[in-house]
Amino acid sequence: MLKMLIADDEQIIVEGIRESIDWKSFDISIAGTAKNGVEALDMAIKLHPEIIITDIKMPGLNGLELVKEIRKLNPCVKIILISAYEQFDFAREAIELGVCSYITKPLKKQKIIEEVIKLRDLILQEKTEKEKNNKYEELYLSNLPILREHYLNSLIIGKTRLTGDYGKQFTTYDIDIDENDVGVFVCSIDNIEDTSEEFFEKSVQIIHLRISEMIQELIPPEYRKTIFQSYNNEVVTIFNASSDHAATIKDIALTAETIKNTLKREIDISVSAGIGRIYPQLKEVAESYQEAVKALNYRLVYGNNAVLYIDNVEIKNTKREYMIPDLGDILTSVQNILWTGKEEEVRKLVSNRIDGLLKGKSIPYYYVQQVYCQLLSTLLRTTYEINILPEQLYGTPVHLYGEIFKKQTMEEMKDWYCDLASRVCSIINERKTARSGYVIKMVVDYIKEHCNKDISLGEVAEHVNLNPSYLSRIFKEETGTQFVEYVRKVKMEMAKELLRNTNKKIYGICEELGYQNVQYFSTIFKNTTGMTPLEFKKTGKCQEL
Repeated sequence: MLKMLIADDEQIIVEGIRESIDWKSFDISIAGTAKNGVEALDMAIKLHPEIIITDIKMPGLNGLELVKEIRKLNPCVKIILISAYEQFDFAREAIELGVCSYITKPLKKQKIIEEVIKLRDLILQEKTEKEKNNKYEELYLSNLPILREHYLNSLIIGKTRLTGDYGKQFTTYDIDIDENDVGVFVCSIDNIEDTSEEFFEKSVQIIHLRISEMIQELIPPEYRKTIFQSYNNEVVTIFNASSDHAATIKDIALTAETIKNTLKREIDISVSAGIGRIYPQLKEVAESYQEAVKALNYRLVYGNNAVLYIDNVEIKNTKREYMIPDLGDILTSVQNILWTGKEEEVRKLVSNRIDGLLKGKSIPYYYVQQVYCQLLSTLLRTTYEINILPEQLYGTPVHLYGEIFKKQTMEEMKDWYCDLASRVCSIINERKTARSGYVIKMVVDYIKEHCNKDISLGEVAEHVNLNPSYLSRIFKEETGTQFVEYVRKVKMEMAKELLRNTNKKIYGICEELGYQNVQYFSTIFKNTTGMTPLEFKKTGKCQEL
């Protein structure tokens, strides 16, 4: 219920307004009445009414003077002025003072009700708007850190373009950066991808906060700076350099060294930092950030717990091209080892051949990634040949090539690849133990049953549901003979039986064994037995294989 104050030096008017209208039915309560301006001002101070009805002519303070004083105390009070006659000067001044309504005497009950109800509705509307705005303001303030982080992340990836009024946004988001000589450095917890969800939610945030505090404390005060967390879970610092850029980089690197050493010593957490170049203008901050991230990627070459400045790690001699070498013999060796199922041999090969290939810190990190992409391609080709699905290696489908680009050091990459290869070897060994004998028997039986046709490796592989390359390998391992040679041997034995025990013509035997050309059959028969089919038929003898 809203409170209303009535002020008039004529008691009959005061009583008439108060008593002749049922104000409670309109959600209005009469907080008090006053017979002069001074008394009305005193009551307004004490009672805090939302609506005041006052006569324009009163002793002590007149209506306009009262309005002036009340406006100083509370500009939101709604005021209705009562006058015995219409006068333009009074009306104009009343409007300038923010009086809401101007009523002339004699007063009409309905007119008073209409004006008061109009002000009541206005007050309620303003209260609703104020509450809504307060909620928005509260929501805005509570989300200000998030909005700040979003703005800064957009800035460093080049999505936010600085306009003429960016200073206003910087003030809002508490960004203390000048527009000249700007650089970026990032701090990242090493192997953060391997942290558990619970650790990530709690400890990582605490570590980031600790890093931010140390940056604030350690960077010399002459360098203006803004610190925040990137969407890539890095602590990012945008800083202004002094006129001596080299000295600034040295100070930033020293800060990063102190941070990584402190965290390693205190809580055994490995942290690395990447530092980008200093640029003349703030609008180039995205370039510096990209360089800082690129420098950080060189952990792959230099290892974790490192401070890496882009000019120190990037290959400066652009004429020197790093072409991926021909890994043909290495890849063949990897494939052969996988086929044999010798897990320990994979790590030995990678340690000896690949580590030797990548030895030295003058290579770009992407060179290492490309080498391991080739190794992975060989491994996946092998798994395809023996019908091993990615789910069997990792439990769930994963983008294995993407895993390569997540690894931060060569040692991590090697361990991951060797573990993957070990799983492949285990599956191959299990299959050999469980199925090889049975599969070879199926193959041998199939060959004997289909000697009357041209038998291909692909046809037999399809029959036993294996990849042709895989079948060829295990067949050789189990029988000691190549598949094609074995088929030829079986057919030649059958040819000898037919020549020895039947009167069939040579061309008939040739067709019965799936050979389309008699001359070709005769050549193979002679190479196998030392005689032509006709000579064998005459003598009934054969040189054994």
